[in-house]
Amino acid sequence: MGITIQGLNKRYGKKRGITDINLQLPVGGLTAIVGPSGCGKTTLLRTLAGFLSADEGRILFGSRDVTHTTPQQRKAAMVFQHYALWPHMSVFDNVAYGLKLQKVTKQDRETRVREVLERVEIDTSDVAARYPQQYSGGQQQRIALARALVVQPEVLLLDEPLSNLDAKVRQRLRVGIRSIQQSFGITAVYVTHDQEEALSMADYVIVMNEGRVEQAGTPEEIYRQPSTYFTAQFLGESHTLSLYHQGRVQKVVIRSGEARIEPIVDAEQHEPKARQAQQAGESKQQVWEQDEYYVMEGVICHHLFMGSYYRYMVEIEGQPIFVDDDAFLQAGPCFVKIPQVKSYWFDL
Repeated sequence: MGITIQGLNKRYGKKRGITDINLQLPVGGLTAIVGPSGCGKTTLLRTLAGFLSADEGRILFGSRDVTHTTPQQRKAAMVFQHYALWPHMSVFDNVAYGLKLQKVTKQDRETRVREVLERVEIDTSDVAARYPQQYSGGQQQRIALARALVVQPEVLLLDEPLSNLDAKVRQRLRVGIRSIQQSFGITAVYVTHDQEEALSMADYVIVMNEGRVEQAGTPEEIYRQPSTYFTAQFLGESHTLSLYHQGRVQKVVIRSGEARIEPIVDAEQHEPKARQAQQAGESKQQVWEQDEYYVMEGVICHHLFMGSYYRYMVEIEGQPIFVDDDAFLQAGPCFVKIPQVKSYWFDL
């Protein structure tokens, strides 16, 4: 079942929460909503859940208009950042709670709880005797996911579910949540501040900024074809330079891992390349093209050893950027080369 959002607006008094949201989320897919703090992503999720009422617009789950229905009537389940497990209840009772409200028989509850716990890789041998606080953070998050899935919701909503976990556990659970979502075939909406999480897990990504959708598309589309300056500089470890290029000053977004450094060891040898900067007859030109690359002159100022690579701070026209390289390079003048297909130019 897909989700359709039409002209959705939500305000907090005079303050804007979300403005004019129009989206069609994929059926049975995982949609990630990503953006900086305060961009409106959680407001959008809670409006979908029914915890917040929309001021204008419509929300459809499939063909069903749920705009003015209660959270219970929407047949959606929510997984929270802080798990929201009841500490006084056993793991079994936590997961079974929604089924009990639905008046599912005791025997069916037993079967469904154990089945879903096994699907999220929780040992079911003693779940009736153990409590959430006896499990690790990663296990508690899987228990919270099981509690949401056991009621067989039509839509699964996840609000930064991995943000409280350490990096290694997060990576494992990304795979786990994605695998579970796909095996259930459920439409899911996943809010995260972690762009890597959004890109690696989702079928469809929504980038939000100041309450509006900045760009939406597949992970590959929004990363490789950013349509706005905000999206380009928000995704990846990116840096912006203001340079005179093609007859005007433009902003170029450069990502650390997509540029190359070529040390200048012989100024005379590189002089013909530098002269290409004048090919358009512009004395101020600071960028030229060479073999499908954009090239600009800079100076290596500092380096950081990152383990499997080095990160260099390079100044170009007095503006610092960071560029990654496998080799150790001495400080000094250099060319920075960026593949033309991986550089993103925007007018000031």
